[in-house]
Amino acid sequence: MHITNLLFDFGGVLVDLDRERSLRAFETLGFDARPFLGDFGQQGIFSRLESGRATVAELCDTVRQMAGQPDMKDTDIVQAFEQFLVGIPSERLDCLLRLKQRYHIFLLSNTNPIHWRMAREELFRYKGLGVTDFFEKAFLSFQIGIEKPAPGIFRAVADAGLDPAATLFLDDSETNCEAARREGFHAHVAPQGGGWMAYFNENNDLCIS
Repeated sequence: MHITNLLFDFGGVLVDLDRERSLRAFETLGFDARPFLGDFGQQGIFSRLESGRATVAELCDTVRQMAGQPDMKDTDIVQAFEQFLVGIPSERLDCLLRLKQRYHIFLLSNTNPIHWRMAREELFRYKGLGVTDFFEKAFLSFQIGIEKPAPGIFRAVADAGLDPAATLFLDDSETNCEAARREGFHAHVAPQGGGWMAYFNENNDLCIS
């Protein structure tokens, strides 16, 4: 395969996740988020936030209502959800910058305004750079209005000008990879912990088929 575009997932591939840490933070507030926060996807109001069908204000109102705590602060709810994201090790950011010398780099993520703000303001702040220095374009579920693995989100990527046949999608979910393949993309499951970096040699050649 001749790959010119790399399309990365965000959570679990680039950024490390800690679901339990976020669940504990919500428990401290008196809200059981376990039914809503999954390792590979969200449910209920959290899913609606990721698909752009709910706002952060609506998320906070729903959490307060379900917890039966009308005085719970928005900032506390947002901070509890932020605990889901741990950080991006510098070696992954350095690897992205090296790969950018050879490939067009893009992001495709099921994410939400809270986590994307963290990405912009914290996680991709590195060596004086920002998120736009790492990716030519970010395709985000809450902006597109569709979540992976729905075919429409991959079609949105293709409609933006990326040739699926020349694009490798790296995601930690086989379900999402299968959906991408059905739309003509090359796709490979990326192990959590940055294992995808081993897919490229020192010359940035792709070492998987």
